Amino acid sequence: MPMVAYGAVFLVGVLFMRTAFADKEREEMPGESAPQSIEDPLKDLLREEQSVPGAAGKTPKVDKVYPAMGPVARRRGLNPLLTTLFNVHSKEALPIFAKQRPSMRALNELFRCRGFAFVKELDPRLFEAVLAAVREFESPRVNIISAYRSPKFNDSLSKKGRRVAAESRHTRGEAIDFGLTTVNAQELGKWLWDNFEGGVGTYKHDNFVHIDVGPKRRWQGK
Repeated sequence: MPMVAYGAVFLVGVLFMRTAFADKEREEMPGESAPQSIEDPLKDLLREEQSVPGAAGKTPKVDKVYPAMGPVARRRGLNPLLTTLFNVHSKEALPIFAKQRPSMRALNELFRCRGFAFVKELDPRLFEAVLAAVREFESPRVNIISAYRSPKFNDSLSKKGRRVAAESRHTRGEAIDFGLTTVNAQELGKWLWDNFEGGVGTYKHDNFVHIDVGPKRRWQGK
């Protein structure tokens, strides 16, 4: 057989053996799964939570998202954060931006009765006074102590010996108790007395002030 023919046969044999070895290696290697999407781990986690005894049919708890926490929060350069309202009882927070007011629904939900969760719209003059104090003292946080109190909850506090007025303006959505993180209650109360047309009560021990839209008056609490 001519030498050229021997060479061709040898080359074909080498190519055949390389192909066979390559197929063998692919069979022995673990199969590679398809690329996993970003959402897949979350789906797996939810399935694991649903498999826990007693969790069947329950949906994962999702923190409340208020309207003010929408797209504007991603545009802080154009609409900076002014302050954050923090309900000290429910531990809920509502960011307030300099160029956008939160919806009344979000505010009323945050200011709801802490005893029975009843919602009532607060007099808008109260929120304006709080914002004016925030700007004056540059406070990054407002601690909301008490806003709306339903008559039923107000009565329950009175029966427990708490110092609450039977006809409290809190029960009509006309009062709010709050404190700032950059100033003490004494100084805040003095400023509000000079700049707010309504009642101002200062509670030094607990470091908060009470304001309401009633007649101009002032008092010191414990």
